Amino acid sequence: MDMRKVLAVAFAAGLACSVWAGDGIPMGSAVFYPSIEAVYTHTDNLYLQDKSMPFGNVSGHFWAIRPAVGFEFPFQQSYFRVDLGYQYQDYSNNYNLATHDTYTADIKGVFKLGSTTTLTLQDNFIRGVQEVNKFDPGGEQYYSNTPFNNNNLRVGLDFSVSKLNTIGVYGLYNKVHFTDVNTTYQTPFFDYHQAGGGLVWKYSFRPNAVWLLDGRYLKNTPDTQVWDYALYTNVNGKKYDSVQVLTGVDGALGSRLTGFAKAGWSRLKFDNGFSNFNGFVADAGLTYSATEFFQVQLDLNRMPYQSAYNVNNYYTTTGGELALHHQLSRYVFWSAGYHYQENAYPDRTEMYPLGPMSPTTYEFLLTGGQTRKDKINRAFAELGYHFSKQLSLKANYQYEDRNSTIKYYDLTGIHRPYSYTENRIAVQAQFGW
Repeated sequence: MDMRKVLAVAFAAGLACSVWAGDGIPMGSAVFYPSIEAVYTHTDNLYLQDKSMPFGNVSGHFWAIRPAVGFEFPFQQSYFRVDLGYQYQDYSNNYNLATHDTYTADIKGVFKLGSTTTLTLQDNFIRGVQEVNKFDPGGEQYYSNTPFNNNNLRVGLDFSVSKLNTIGVYGLYNKVHFTDVNTTYQTPFFDYHQAGGGLVWKYSFRPNAVWLLDGRYLKNTPDTQVWDYALYTNVNGKKYDSVQVLTGVDGALGSRLTGFAKAGWSRLKFDNGFSNFNGFVADAGLTYSATEFFQVQLDLNRMPYQSAYNVNNYYTTTGGELALHHQLSRYVFWSAGYHYQENAYPDRTEMYPLGPMSPTTYEFLLTGGQTRKDKINRAFAELGYHFSKQLSLKANYQYEDRNSTIKYYDLTGIHRPYSYTENRIAVQAQFGW
């Protein structure tokens, strides 16, 4: 997109926000939500590489502008919302970004079908490049310069079988596809699609809280491409079936405590001779409101995710995050937190992951026999100021230390391909509803 068009879109969105109040713009039976965000970021490690690697600790800065619009259609006991977003991002130095443009489209609907049945719909689409958590939520991959498309769909039906009990059924579909691939920007992961569904039972033990039991089946299928050979992993063997059962609570759990806490069991069974996952999983996100203006947020997680590293089928993430949020006054607010996570791999690194004497990498030849575990420490803080209901300015700082057990030695010294530290400072201006 031409830069003049970007600025024109941004100006139009900003003008709309300045004219109308921050609660949306009434448009007949719909409500219109325009917004815009501008971000400037400086980092001392653009490529997220250790100083022992070729592009380690290269500093630089980049900026992004993010106009977005939302349309909400409330009717009776139902509603439908569409949010469209665009980001233009550019760097200050010779960093060759594969594409400047990111597009997002999010759809969410809740439709009341009679007195006892509710249809829910949620679809999230992104055409991105550096948003690695969209195709690898666990964090094995932390850097990408290859464009991709991701579409994540969930459709559900909930049936009220009594005053306190609800039974639901839902379907899931998720697809990742890398585009514009070339030898310079090898894909960080492989294409895949997932399809499945589940059953959920909810019991309302408080007015706004439920106890639930959720069982899910998911089938994951890699969509192999000609460029997958450069991953040096058996992409065809990454096909798996997943079963997961979780039970726990969700909603307003007390006068000051809200969120969810679920625990259970999961199994990932792959189509090859390497390790499968079979074990305990958990997911929790809790917010404690100590006062009207001060909140404590705690997130905990233990989950398996598919892996593109060497012969490993999966890795397990175990960790948590503690964050504090405080509205100091009508205008000033701050937040701070700490995140810790371990990504553990079950199988030792193979020197020839595709088979004896098959093509491999210099790194794998020198790290054969090592077992990978990545420890991730992240501290962050934010200070912000509300100029008005629509306009705010924020300054952010983040320090991240990723320490992996994988390392190798050669004539030039020690090399740590999956370790790095980064200091990142950002300034954000937000204007909108």
